[in-house]
Amino acid sequence: MSVDASDSSTYFGELIRVLVEKWPGTDGKMTLSLHFLDLERDEVFIRAMPPDASLSSTAVACGNHVYVLGGIRKNDATIFGYDDVNDIFQLDLKDLEHGWRKTTSMLFPRSFPLVLAAEGKIYGFERISLCDPVLDSFRSRILVHCNANDTLYAYYYDRKSWVCLGQKFCYWSESATIVDDVLYTVIYNYSGKFRSLEAYNLLDKKHLPVKWSSEFSVDPTMKGILYRLGNGKCILGWVNHKHMSFEYLRLTIWCNEQ
Repeated sequence: MSVDASDSSTYFGELIRVLVEKWPGTDGKMTLSLHFLDLERDEVFIRAMPPDASLSSTAVACGNHVYVLGGIRKNDATIFGYDDVNDIFQLDLKDLEHGWRKTTSMLFPRSFPLVLAAEGKIYGFERISLCDPVLDSFRSRILVHCNANDTLYAYYYDRKSWVCLGQKFCYWSESATIVDDVLYTVIYNYSGKFRSLEAYNLLDKKHLPVKWSSEFSVDPTMKGILYRLGNGKCILGWVNHKHMSFEYLRLTIWCNEQ
């Protein structure tokens, strides 16, 4: 498997993608904002989170809407000093002037829920002991990796069933994606420096060697996000907190496995 990389210092977005970050407001306090990034126009616009949204919530794009789900709310009467919430807020990207509105709540309260969208639906998972779920849209499934025992499961959302794919599966980081039945995940060294991509063939159940065809001058940080754009193209994006900017690598991936 080979990877060609090109770097850029401008903002980006995959059709409509969102990223939640803390940024100083006009009063000097840290506020939560959503960054909307557009690849075609190569520009970004920032919009404040819903005023009633809780801390530790998660944002996800589904169709023409963006949703903010879950979070925590202070409650001194509890042992931890807070409660998980099940609130959901919705923003219509075609009608930004009307802003956020509260919509139907989740069935169960969640803080930092792991969420992704598929076929017009949003799927939420408890964060504890799970890697970020990965969408395999070609096979209508969501891959879920359990940290506790390294088991890999697939949830087939078209038939609403679970299948165990492996009892002992390789590690993947918080950022992973699937291209042509190969799972790619970002790996870092012990000091948190970006090292490479890990490639695993889901059909043959074996690791593939990764070779980079070009070098890049930027240094991806931890918590980077790997986006699949289609046609063998991906983007690895991350927030540069030092320069308060969004940076990324464009990746073209091809598999020359015989």
